[in-house]
Amino acid sequence: MNRRWPRDIVDTHVHTAPDVVPRLMTDSEFARAADEAGYRAVVLKSHHTVTAARATMAQQHAAQAQILGGVVLNLHATGGINPYAVQTALQLGARVIWLPTFTSANQIRYAAEVGVASANLKRLGTIEGSGISVLDEHGRPTADVCAVLDLIATAGATLATGHISPAEIMQVVPEARRRGVPHVLITHPELHCVGLGVDDQLQLAELDGVWFERVLVVTLPTSDDVPIGDIAEAVRTVGVDSTVMATDFGQAHNVSPVLGMSRYVDSMRSLGFSQDDVEAMTVHNPAAALALD
Repeated sequence: MNRRWPRDIVDTHVHTAPDVVPRLMTDSEFARAADEAGYRAVVLKSHHTVTAARATMAQQHAAQAQILGGVVLNLHATGGINPYAVQTALQLGARVIWLPTFTSANQIRYAAEVGVASANLKRLGTIEGSGISVLDEHGRPTADVCAVLDLIATAGATLATGHISPAEIMQVVPEARRRGVPHVLITHPELHCVGLGVDDQLQLAELDGVWFERVLVVTLPTSDDVPIGDIAEAVRTVGVDSTVMATDFGQAHNVSPVLGMSRYVDSMRSLGFSQDDVEAMTVHNPAAALALD
């Protein structure tokens, strides 16, 4: 076995075409690439559409790798926190249900504060108003959010937190676990608009079934330019056992997700993580987070 390239990698976060914004590869092209690279599974993500049915079609182009999909609860995809849309997505085989991303109240607020609304959000589709909050006036998950959590729990699927705020994450994730959601992915906690601190991560790490999806894309100058050493330090503090390494690649200006994962693996090994550590974060933990085992 190649000591620098684990077998049966699982990438929980890849963007593919067709999409509203340019993507490097189509669903089928990426399915073939993942299969040829010996992946065990990948998850197709779109901010705008349900990818569950697309994943079923793309599966025809992969002999071994599992091609999985889901839905993001954005206004453009589902009208927001829509239990009916979630039920349909789950019936179509959705493995991951993401809370809102670019239409979340947190993302809208952050974009306005740092002045990037016109640069980044217009490409995705700007919205009027303050965006979607997942908490009610009492600071608790809304009734629709709770209904979505119950659907995810019944289906045995995975909840991902999207671009909601730390305060929202700290309310929704424990509620999800209380309601029987078996698997939760904290979506790129290092992304600046999310910014989930290590102390909060340590608290959430005490809950079973919670993983932190640390993505390579945030380290790029075209994204948030987070030093990869910061990600490594977070892993050391919070734990290898709760970490999932994913790429969040697929942008037209980036290298392929497979090459991106290879570079991510090399970087983490150069920062002192062992082969066993890397395999835990790229193979075993994501497989558990997606209930592949």
